[in-house]
Amino acid sequence: MKITTQALFPSLVWTTLFDDRGHFNAKLLESAKRMRSKDPGGVANTNVKGWQSPNILQDLPEFADINLRILQVCERIGESLNFKSNHTYTHQAWVNISPPGASNKLHFHPNCHFSGVYYVSLKAPECGSIFFRDPRIASRMMTYPAVEPTPFTADEIQMRPEAGRMYVFPGWLEHGVEENMSDQDRVSISFNVLAVPA
Repeated sequence: MKITTQALFPSLVWTTLFDDRGHFNAKLLESAKRMRSKDPGGVANTNVKGWQSPNILQDLPEFADINLRILQVCERIGESLNFKSNHTYTHQAWVNISPPGASNKLHFHPNCHFSGVYYVSLKAPECGSIFFRDPRIASRMMTYPAVEPTPFTADEIQMRPEAGRMYVFPGWLEHGVEENMSDQDRVSISFNVLAVPA
């Protein structure tokens, strides 16, 4: 008996690792620390014991390179999903600095097509993983008797951060970040991207 599988309505997460991450991240880290020194209070959203900047990186010249890369990656993803060619991509981005003990509560990002995070500096693996919650609410009615979880049976999937790696995912996909158990700051840049008619 032959059994075939077809994935219906899958939740996709895209990732890329930049080749020039060493030099690139060093400049980003300096800019992120300058932002925090100018605004030590930051913004309170999903961050717990951490610092977050306002959503203004898209307007700051010192973040022009990462802004360009965010848009380039999301444009490529949009092409793979057959987005209309007459659309342009806009975004907002912000800095997260999570010292030891900091985390991000479970949340999602409304009113955008893509959300994502780019990791600038961290100490792996103790810095804590990003995790995604199964969006199929009805699946929580019955757990699967699996010996080990799979992307189909798990109610939560963790992905380990890596300096220089970008994760992109649908804005509606619930996610959070584990507590930073290392002795160093976890520094990242988060963003929301929207495709709109040109």
